[in-house]
Amino acid sequence: MTLVAGLRAASYGIPFQPVAGVHGSELARINHWQTLRDPYGSGRDVYVVPAVHPDIAVIHAAEVDAEGNARVYGSPFWDHPLSRAAKRVLITAEKLVPTDRLREQPELTLVPGFMVEAVAITAQGAWPGSMHPYYDIDYPAVERYMEDADGVLEKHLAEAPETRGGIT
Repeated sequence: MTLVAGLRAASYGIPFQPVAGVHGSELARINHWQTLRDPYGSGRDVYVVPAVHPDIAVIHAAEVDAEGNARVYGSPFWDHPLSRAAKRVLITAEKLVPTDRLREQPELTLVPGFMVEAVAITAQGAWPGSMHPYYDIDYPAVERYMEDADGVLEKHLAEAPETRGGIT
């Protein structure tokens, strides 16, 4: 939530974003976050997270057209502010679709093409995570990756779609 708050601040063009749920954790001290007194009179202090300005955002979308217009079905919680906060946006997508398909429901387009610098079609590009509606999280692959053993990374990479020829 704090990283998304920083991305939102950057996407809104403001220097920081207030956040809740930080009191009592070490995050504020470790990150040197400041507090501000509630200007509306509650007397409470609120932590503020500084804006986060990524150089590059790589967003995996369900669909993209030739103009770079991208759709992410499901929650845009992370991708929307990330695409607006970054200096450059690169899209990987499950499928290339005709622009007319996106024009049928333009409100579903999460990232407009004018914001996108490059596109690559990468089937199963979110693996082992999910990409609604195409595939769910591969929990067994995640569990294997989390094992504390020699060679885990190499085994994980050998299972990856790009190794198996999944990227087009």
